[in-house]
Amino acid sequence: MIPNEVFPTDQAFTDFCDHDRNWGPLLFLRPARQERMSPLRTATGALLLGLPYGLFATILLALFAHYFSRPLPSLLPFPLLLTFSYWLVAQLTLARAWNRRAARLARLARWG
Repeated sequence: MIPNEVFPTDQAFTDFCDHDRNWGPLLFLRPARQERMSPLRTATGALLLGLPYGLFATILLALFAHYFSRPLPSLLPFPLLLTFSYWLVAQLTLARAWNRRAARLARLARWG
């Protein structure tokens, strides 16, 4: 089955995820090794990262717009785009590798 195969990049992604320091203040979102990383969990992480960074970037854009006498940017599009981008990248990389490993570990635990 393809979803449970080991891909070369899986090891790099799971090694990255296994270190507490890489999670920073979002460590509470990391599941147990044999537990799947759900889309809701990755969305929560993306929201907690994307909104503040997106708002900060919007404030910087507003300052530049004011300085260069341009129209002010809207408040929501950049934070939402950044949040969606974080979620999509996490789903396609970290969560996919994590979930393949979780499936392998669950299978090993069942069959000993």
